[in-house]
Amino acid sequence: MNLATMHFRSEALGRQVTYTAVLPEPRHGPGPFPVLYQLHGRGGDHSGWVVQGRLVIHAAPYPLIVVCPDGGVSGWRNRSVNERYEDFVTRDLAAHVAATFHVRPGRAAIGGLSMGGGGAIRLGLKHPELYASIWGHSSAIFTGERLRADGASEAESDADDLYAIALRAVQAGGAPRLGFDCGVDDSLLENNRAYHRHLEAVGLGHAYHEHPGAHTWEYWDTHVVEALRQHAEALGIRAEGGS
Repeated sequence: MNLATMHFRSEALGRQVTYTAVLPEPRHGPGPFPVLYQLHGRGGDHSGWVVQGRLVIHAAPYPLIVVCPDGGVSGWRNRSVNERYEDFVTRDLAAHVAATFHVRPGRAAIGGLSMGGGGAIRLGLKHPELYASIWGHSSAIFTGERLRADGASEAESDADDLYAIALRAVQAGGAPRLGFDCGVDDSLLENNRAYHRHLEAVGLGHAYHEHPGAHTWEYWDTHVVEALRQHAEALGIRAEGGS
């Protein structure tokens, strides 16, 4: 499988940005291919999933382009005029990927860990026209109260509150396929359990799993395999050969 490190200027961020692309193996043919956007956690960068994890190996059986952008410590949110990471991922990054690689038209998949897990859930539920599948590992679940405590305005916190976003997704109908998991020794476990209960209460279909493990790469690298299976099903592709 080939890796590409790409650089381009993002209008949403007003600067050069970097992402890593994991490209399908030649045996999958010329494409076009669907895309999975895989987001890192706080303190990570675009290289984490391929350097600290084995995403290249796990993704090899799938005719799929995996794109790992750099999100700093943004929470993958639009935080200010010059820090619009939601717009970066959903607009600038998607446009650059489509213009650079042989991308299949239609919806993509999105996933991530920790900050990126919460970001994937938020972006996926806010933009169901863009994503067919969402998966979060050890997700940071931000409520409006937490966002306001971090300095967000009332309007910003309402726009990015994962509880409110879930309710709006149910009211709008047609939410993407959603899955998330958390380790039983993870400090974010209770937040994920509470969000699972909220989704059940508002009637948003989803899969939620708890597994042995903590907030570690060993945990994420193990369970991204399950996420890839869901994404593949939602995107209508199948694994070919072994990993």
